[in-house]
Amino acid sequence: IVRQCRLTRISLREATVYQDVPRGHLKTRDHLRHARDAVYKSPSSTTYDASQDPARPPLLAHPMAITEYKYLTAEQRAHFLQHGWVRIEHGVPPENVARFLENVWVRLGYDPDDKSTWQKEKIHMPRHREVPTPEFMPKAWGAICELLGGEDRIDRTLFESCGDSLIVNLGKDEYRDLDIHPKDLGNWHIDGDWFTHFLDSGDQALELLVLYNDIAPKAGATWIAPDGLKNIVDFLYEHREGVNEMPQDPDGSRSICSIQTCQDFVELTGKAGDVILMHPFMPHSASKNQLRIPRFITNPPVTLKEPLNLNRENPADYVRSDSSIDIFHYAADVSLESLVEQKILDTLGVSQLEEWHITGERRRFVPRTRAGKDALIREEIDRLKAHAMRTGGTVDSMHINGPVPYAVVVG
Repeated sequence: IVRQCRLTRISLREATVYQDVPRGHLKTRDHLRHARDAVYKSPSSTTYDASQDPARPPLLAHPMAITEYKYLTAEQRAHFLQHGWVRIEHGVPPENVARFLENVWVRLGYDPDDKSTWQKEKIHMPRHREVPTPEFMPKAWGAICELLGGEDRIDRTLFESCGDSLIVNLGKDEYRDLDIHPKDLGNWHIDGDWFTHFLDSGDQALELLVLYNDIAPKAGATWIAPDGLKNIVDFLYEHREGVNEMPQDPDGSRSICSIQTCQDFVELTGKAGDVILMHPFMPHSASKNQLRIPRFITNPPVTLKEPLNLNRENPADYVRSDSSIDIFHYAADVSLESLVEQKILDTLGVSQLEEWHITGERRRFVPRTRAGKDALIREEIDRLKAHAMRTGGTVDSMHINGPVPYAVVVG
C-alpha cells in the first residue's frame, strides 16, 4: 500500500508499491517510481532522500504513524477532512432498523394511512428501548472509533446505547410547491444543549444521523453547511471562556453559525440503515418535508473521556491536509490520532495549539428539552398499554413504571 509520498523520507517498501496509486495521479506515481529506482541504484541504501529530489511535491513537516483502518476507507477519511462529514452505508443492520420502527405509529397515536391524523409536523420522541451502540450499529461504531482515534477514548458511561428516540418529520401540505433555499430554513445550529461549549469540548465528539427510512430530496432530510464549520471553529477559538447560551438570529438560527455567509449546502438524503458521521461543529438544520413521506432519524451523541487534544507533544500524530488531500489520502496506511481534532487544526491553519487554553469552567446540565420529553413518555406509555390490551401483546419500555431519570451527570 502506498504511504503518502509527501514525506521527508520514503522507505524501500513504500517506494516499491507505486503501482497502487490510483489512475489520475500520474505525478505522484512517477515520483514514487523515481524513489524506487533511486533505492535500487544504491544497494547500500534502504531509504530515498526526498529532500534531494528537485521534482518532489511540497513536503509535510512530519512523517505519519501507520496503523490499520478496518472500517473507513482512504477516500472516506479524505472526505471527512475536506468536508467534515462521511456516510457509512448500511451502518445499522436492517433488523435493528425494523425493531425501532415496529411500534412507532402506536406511540405517535397517528394513522400512517391518514394524513389528517398527523397533528404535529415534527416530533422528538422519547426513548423506551436501547441497545449498546457497538451491538446496534457495529459497522458505524467501527468508523466512529476510527474518526475519534480509538475506542479507548470514548466514554461508555454516558450515552453508551442507541435508543428508539426517533425524530419524526411529517411535513405539511402547504410546503409542497414552495421553493425553499437552505439559507431560509432557520434553526441552523450545532448540537449540545447539555454542556458548556469550548473549542476542545469532548462532550459531543461527533454528530450522528441514523436513517430509519429511505429519505429522498424534499422529504425532510437534514441540511448541513460544510463551509460554516469554520465559523464555529473561529468563534470558539476566540471565546475561551466557553459558551452556554448561543444568541439567535431573527430566523431562529444560532448566530454562531453565521449561516448567511455560507455557500456550500448539502441535503443528507440516503437509505434506511445509513449512518452519517459529522464533525461536532457542523452547522445543520431540519428541512421542510414537502413530499410528506414520513421521515425517521435519531442522532445519538458520542462522548469522550477527556477533552479533545489540540496540542499533542508530537505534531506527527496529526496529518496536515491541504488542496492535495485527494492525492495523499489514497494511501490506506495514513494514520490519524483523531480526524475530528485534525479538522479543527486544519480549519485554523495550524499544526497544533500551543498557547490556547480555556478560561471558563467545564459544566454539564440537564437539557432544556427534557421536560417536553417526560410529558411525551406518559402519553406514549398510555398508548402502548391500550394497544397491548387490544391485541393481547406486551409493552416493552424502560418507563413502564414511570419516567426514568435523565442520565447525564450534572455539575
